[in-house]
Amino acid sequence: MKSKLFGVVEGFYGKPYTFSERYDLITFLKQIGGNTYIYGPKSDPYHRRRWTIPYPKNILEKLSRLNEYAQTSGIKFIYALSPIKSANLVRVIKKIESIIEIGIKNFALFFDDIDVPLTGNLAEEQILIVNGIYKFLSKKFKKPLLLFCPTQYRGFKETEYIKTISQELHHSVKVFWTGNRVVAKRITCADIDRITHILKRPPLIWDNLFANDYIPGKIFKFPYHGRNPEIVEMVQGILLNPMNNYQESKPLLFTAFQFFNEPYKYHPRRAWQIAEKSALCRP
Repeated sequence: MKSKLFGVVEGFYGKPYTFSERYDLITFLKQIGGNTYIYGPKSDPYHRRRWTIPYPKNILEKLSRLNEYAQTSGIKFIYALSPIKSANLVRVIKKIESIIEIGIKNFALFFDDIDVPLTGNLAEEQILIVNGIYKFLSKKFKKPLLLFCPTQYRGFKETEYIKTISQELHHSVKVFWTGNRVVAKRITCADIDRITHILKRPPLIWDNLFANDYIPGKIFKFPYHGRNPEIVEMVQGILLNPMNNYQESKPLLFTAFQFFNEPYKYHPRRAWQIAEKSALCRP
């Protein structure tokens, strides 16, 4: 499990977490057995909508301190950039360099939720950037960690886009996949076998089971469920995209890590009961 990524991707739309909540989240992840936090809130304009613009100094300082806290806590801090428009390798490198300067070493590139045809040409454009960034990071770090969320991140349709991605993407880049749907009710061993064959590598699961950004105000109160225990061994990791409501997300995340830590002994109802009683899930 140590070689896999288990944690949280703050990758939702709408109200992001505060930096105070992110510090608490990193502490919480350490307590429940997680090892990864990805910073990629869609509402951060410097992450997505205005990604080419440098971060203000005060935000860079906050990200730097959060990264340092994650490192001391044994949690991988991954900065995600979503260059959804005007993207080219030179611009992406320039933005990544500014993040490296504040001490961050791990990165993700998100090309999700772009309304474009899934063509081979689109894949080639993205591969030029992703492979170029991996090469750039390889010159700076011994074992760079780079994650990639493709524009086609769900289902099993073998488009020219996904065929090109699977054939030409650098073998060390980890690829996100959400399941058969954006919010997958179930993820089975057969699903993982099928997408592994398509991607030519095991997927990194971006799990939206707990996400509520598509139904703002809805608070979920249920345990992690619908995932075969064997998939923990079959994937490159599972990263949970939680609710916009941080405190209310904690018991949900708590149950997921009961599953990640002991998948074959996991019982959803019992996990929820434990989460409700745990002091770790209280404010």
